[in-house]
Amino acid sequence: MQFDTQKKVEAVWDAQRVSNRSKNNMNDNDDSSDRGDLAPLPSRATRNIPKRSRASSRGAILAHLPSDNHTRVIQYESKLEQRVLWLFLANKDVVDIREQPVPVFYTDHLGRRKSHVFDFWVQLRSGRRLAVAVKPAKHALKRNFARELRHVRRSMRKTFADDVVLITDQDFQRGEAINAQRYCEFSWHRCRQTEIELRELLASVELPARISALCDQLAKGGKGFRAVFLAIYDGLLVADLTRPIGMDTLVTVGGAA
Repeated sequence: MQFDTQKKVEAVWDAQRVSNRSKNNMNDNDDSSDRGDLAPLPSRATRNIPKRSRASSRGAILAHLPSDNHTRVIQYESKLEQRVLWLFLANKDVVDIREQPVPVFYTDHLGRRKSHVFDFWVQLRSGRRLAVAVKPAKHALKRNFARELRHVRRSMRKTFADDVVLITDQDFQRGEAINAQRYCEFSWHRCRQTEIELRELLASVELPARISALCDQLAKGGKGFRAVFLAIYDGLLVADLTRPIGMDTLVTVGGAA
């Protein structure tokens, strides 16, 4: 339930806060903001997420959205929703995410009055708002879910969202979600000094090159790998994001370099 999930997330946050302070004391170059020392804002879901079952994976993520001044709890009801959530959180065009927003009432193809709760409500930097439904492709096809969403869209108020989006497991690669999750996690503890040294290195190194070669020249261990990884999402480097990024990943110069 939502209450239980909130308590679990706060316990994780408390452990992370102690760990973060320890890391900060050991290394003054880590750019860890005060957001790790603030209690996370609660989930904004309009309904409680059911208890965990063997058939699905439910939980919550601590996220820092541009629309909030510090971390917030965002819940998900399945592994697919979790992966989609990571992709949204890693997308710099996304400024706000709400899970399980207010229901939309509509009339289906048989004339029955029903309600639908979208999995996510997403706002982009442009101001565009999206009502997002997440479903496994085989379930969406079997239920003719696209037809249901068309009826929902007809009844949806423009004050709620500008458009409806259906995302299935066929719309992205698993590697993209893995990379998005790692980017979000690495972003919490940037080492600015290592990033400066990487920029200096990129001014003279020959590209394309494997990440392992850049890490060897940086000689920063894990901090070097994280700096290169973040540089890909920051636009300094370009890599194939559809496959999990590792030491053998080939990178080339990006448009922000």
